Amino acid sequence: MKRLVLAACVLALAACESGPEEKIPPREALFVTDDCALLNAVGRDQYKLSNDDAPMTVRLNGEDAPWAPGCDWKGMGFNLTQVSGPEGEAATAGQNRLTFMRPRYDTLGAFVRTSITTGTEKTQALCRLAREGSGWAVESCGPDPKLTQPRATAPSPADQTPDSRLPVAPANPDARPRDAILQSADPGQRPGDN
Repeated sequence: MKRLVLAACVLALAACESGPEEKIPPREALFVTDDCALLNAVGRDQYKLSNDDAPMTVRLNGEDAPWAPGCDWKGMGFNLTQVSGPEGEAATAGQNRLTFMRPRYDTLGAFVRTSITTGTEKTQALCRLAREGSGWAVESCGPDPKLTQPRATAPSPADQTPDSRLPVAPANPDARPRDAILQSADPGQRPGDN
């Protein structure tokens, strides 16, 4: 009997061992987000930036979390210095400023909100970018609808669901509910019988 159990265990272990695993190559990514490539396209196509321009500061704004894509501004060919914090703001108070919001990607490309401040004049835009081969190209840049269109009206208190109200008194106040009349749960018992 012990030999039979031992043989069954050996067979079970042999069945668990598999042959050499097949190497499955990883799939090629259909879409890789590179925020610096997007910002490079906006700086090149929209603002026509170059190394020969006067120095500007750049500020990157994430919507709900810090955002620092680590772009090499000099390597892109821009004369930009990234600024963050109150000390950086104070040190570069007189310089022109370029601002980018974190891009929003979709299946067709991406949207980037951007602004440029020169002196006291500030121009804001919403740019639509499309994938072009291995890079990005600006399809359009225009006024930001978030800033140009009126805000939606706030909901009116009349549109809300009314609060629950106390039930209205019954039409026949001396009638008692059926469950209060029945003494037991016997379905064959008539009301009023004990």
